[in-house]
Amino acid sequence: MGTILQDMRYALRMLVKSPGFTVIAVLTLALGIGANTAIFSIVDAVLLRPLPYKDPGSLVQLWQIEAAPGAYPLTGPDYLAWQEQSKTLAGTSLYSWAFSFNASGWGGSEAALVTQAQANLFSLLGAQPLLGRGFEKGEDQPGKNHIAVLSYGFWAQHFGASSDALGRPIELNDESYTVIGVMPRSFWFRAATDVWTPMDMSRKNLAAEGSHQYLAIARLKPGVTVRQAQAELTTIVRRRDTDPNDKVGAVVTTLKEQITKGASGYLYMLLGAVALVLLIACANVANLLLARSSGRQREMAVRVAMGASRVRLVRQLLTESLLLALGGAAVGLIGAWWCVQLLPAVLPIPRANPVELNYAVLLFAIGVSVIVGILFGLAPALRGSRLNLAEDLKSGGKAVLGLGRGDRLLRDGLIIVEVAISLALLAGAGLLLRTFAEMRRADIGVETRNILTLALQLPAAKYPAAEPRRAFYDQLLERARRAPGVQFAALSTKLPLEGGNNGYVKVPGEKDSSLANQLVEWNYITPDYFRVYGIPLLQGRDFNAGDMNHAAAAAVKFLEMNKTGKMPNPFPADLTLTSVINRTMARTFWRGQEAVGKVFFYSGVPVTVIGITGDVNESSVRNEVRPEAYFPVGLELAFAPTMVGHISLKTSVAPGSVLGAIRGDVAALDSGLAVLRPRTMKEIIADSMQSTSVQAMLLGAFAGLGLLLAIVGIYGVMAYFVSERTHEIGIRMALGAQRGDVLRMILGHGLRLGAIGVVIGVGGGLELTQVMKDFLYGVSPTDPMTFAGVAAILIAVVLAACYVPARRAMRVDPMVALRDE
Repeated sequence: MGTILQDMRYALRMLVKSPGFTVIAVLTLALGIGANTAIFSIVDAVLLRPLPYKDPGSLVQLWQIEAAPGAYPLTGPDYLAWQEQSKTLAGTSLYSWAFSFNASGWGGSEAALVTQAQANLFSLLGAQPLLGRGFEKGEDQPGKNHIAVLSYGFWAQHFGASSDALGRPIELNDESYTVIGVMPRSFWFRAATDVWTPMDMSRKNLAAEGSHQYLAIARLKPGVTVRQAQAELTTIVRRRDTDPNDKVGAVVTTLKEQITKGASGYLYMLLGAVALVLLIACANVANLLLARSSGRQREMAVRVAMGASRVRLVRQLLTESLLLALGGAAVGLIGAWWCVQLLPAVLPIPRANPVELNYAVLLFAIGVSVIVGILFGLAPALRGSRLNLAEDLKSGGKAVLGLGRGDRLLRDGLIIVEVAISLALLAGAGLLLRTFAEMRRADIGVETRNILTLALQLPAAKYPAAEPRRAFYDQLLERARRAPGVQFAALSTKLPLEGGNNGYVKVPGEKDSSLANQLVEWNYITPDYFRVYGIPLLQGRDFNAGDMNHAAAAAVKFLEMNKTGKMPNPFPADLTLTSVINRTMARTFWRGQEAVGKVFFYSGVPVTVIGITGDVNESSVRNEVRPEAYFPVGLELAFAPTMVGHISLKTSVAPGSVLGAIRGDVAALDSGLAVLRPRTMKEIIADSMQSTSVQAMLLGAFAGLGLLLAIVGIYGVMAYFVSERTHEIGIRMALGAQRGDVLRMILGHGLRLGAIGVVIGVGGGLELTQVMKDFLYGVSPTDPMTFAGVAAILIAVVLAACYVPARRAMRVDPMVALRDE
């Protein structure tokens, strides 16, 4: 220990005596270690730490599968069958997505995100409220479920974090709920939620067959595997299937996998990117140490003459590099702390565990710094301890500037590595930027300029029937159309790129069995919807007032028939429906035929096609367009009392300028309604591409950081190259060499290194970018344009970094250079 402390004291003195070198080395390492620590802290919170629930390894997510590809939410009857018959599950709990409700009761009103859940959700998770209590058995039955548990943020914002909130009433969609508990600040489950209320778990409420609208989690019994539970649940759901189908079944995944699967890919990609940045930083510092060691040859020779072994010298030099690495870690942690405050807010990641610089992250930073210290310090240490004792002692105390052939190869090799890694990083960033640009240019089938959207949810307690709901929206649309700057106004149940409902249709006489499993998107609209979004009508006609009235009247009769359970056969004309379909649906179900006038069955009801429109991408820019059918909105107003209505406005002025008038119209009709998520169509598109834009931004930032470090490294090496060859340059110029010859010599050396690095980087980059193919859109992971552009940028950067040292070499005075030692 005494020897180690002696080495550390000496190393500190040597680093303090060279403040410029020390500061540059520490800052270079701080950039690399800080970036790695920040990204690792996110990876640790999201992917490595267990979920903050009781026995998280036994928690699973439940899904259903059908003949159509994909996993789907559950139907109520299937969930009840699993809950009652399963022998592999210790417990199950049903819950909904988080929906926006009109909320009030604290002296104001606004939209609140509400999740409805079975009463045992919190107990199944092992989550305890901070204040009050959670739901108890039986409180998810009608008449007992008007209670609420608040999130910590909602409680602090609207009730001042006061315990007096317990027992207070709040209004959710015009229904009164009593606050019984507040969850801790750290509690998060699946999605942001302001208020939890018990779901109506009565069999009557969950009775709808074929309606996949519920989410569920479960806890496995001890010793039961995911595969065993999935096999059992599949058997149960097939046993109750009235139309036996071996493609119907269950999907069981661990809750951890379900929560993190959307984030794991790009988090590991970012972690790989910052690891490459750290390698560039290591190469830079290794070159600095290599250059510094050539000036310490006499010092090392004296130490050997006094009895120091080569191992002793290597240990001393490694101690210096480790101190540099630990200094870089200390400074890097400051930057990492700042990034940890910023990145979680912009990254679309699960929030189950908080992102923080905990002990695991600190140990990671220390471990990385030790590994890095050895990595960049070992080669210079071995070089510095390899001495020619007689020659080095005769150096008269002056630095021996010359490097051996092996040392030059090592120095040049490090530059090649920096260029190659920089190219791989820049290629990845370039591909993501190209992806972002391609997504921005993608045709989603609608106009994007001057369109404003907002959402409303009419409380079922206040609007119990379809007619008052329809009357409200008719009045609102009429007022909106009269607002200055509004050209068209429409109501719909979903927006482009936002997703929605889908289902199956049956075409009479169709013999292609694959079409029976073809999902069709549903959207319920008013006539001006296509005009608002500029969706072209290709054939037939749009909906008119007669279609709207007919559908509303038919919906009332359908509701009456549902109560009796009897459906007419054949259907009378007053119960048939009309629909406008998109071009993809026409081509899918009526290939080579005239689709207008054709009939398909929707939930057993005959529907006549009256028009065909252009395709609209309803789910994501990355996804293919699906068949879609549009129906009069009166159908959904009748069958879905809690329908979220999306108001879309086409304006002749800036969309935001009409929002105030629309808010006033809503308040004039019902002052208790909150306007939900007002956004322009361009904002909706930006939201849909948020993940890609953040990935491109971060990878671009890391690539830029790597490029900056590479520039600094190349400049430093070339400056040293010039100083090392000052005597040679003087001789060349004394013998008649021109300044242009010197310039070509220096630039040529740098260009050779850069070209080799580019060739290696392209080869490695083509392999590395293959792992990014799932993140790309409209561009290949081997896109030649991207690689060629990045290669050209790097060659230009190498030449620019070499130019300043080359200019200095051109101005060398031959007489001064000839006297240089």
